[in-house]
Amino acid sequence: MTRAVGRFFGHIWNATTKPVSADEPESRTELVAHEVQEVEGELDCKKVILRRTTIDEVEIREDS
Repeated sequence: MTRAVGRFFGHIWNATTKPVSADEPESRTELVAHEVQEVEGELDCKKVILRRTTIDEVEIREDS
C-alpha cells in the first residue's frame, strides 16, 4: 500500500516538474462514428436507464 502511494505521488511530481517534450509529431483526431444505445427498465420499483455510448476516433499523425 505504501509503495502504491509513493508511486502515485512520484507520477504527480514528475508530471508537474518535467518540461513538456515537443518531440511528438503533430496529430489530429477525427470522429468516425458516435453511437448511443439506450434501454429503459425497472429495478426495485425504480425506473432505470442503461445507456452505452461508443465513440470511434482516428488519430492522424503528421510525420516530419
